[in-house]
Amino acid sequence: MELFGTPDTSGKHRPEDGVGRLSEATLYLSPAEMLKLSEFLAKCASETQEFELWDHAHFGDFLWLNDKTYDGPDIIVHLASGA
Repeated sequence: MELFGTPDTSGKHRPEDGVGRLSEATLYLSPAEMLKLSEFLAKCASETQEFELWDHAHFGDFLWLNDKTYDGPDIIVHLASGA
């Protein structure tokens, strides 16, 4: 898996998280990684309905549960404000 992004030139960012906004994100994934990502996103959505205090989850942690050798990039899914 490889992750790339095009910075948003609007100047918007999330100072509390220390991350810059992207205008575009590109994910290079194998078919197996695509299925894992969709499974992860479905799990996140389910957990937001089950746990009131759910805040965020790491795709890398999710992958690591089944493959202790995983050391690739991470995708962090964060619950949007007001959701």
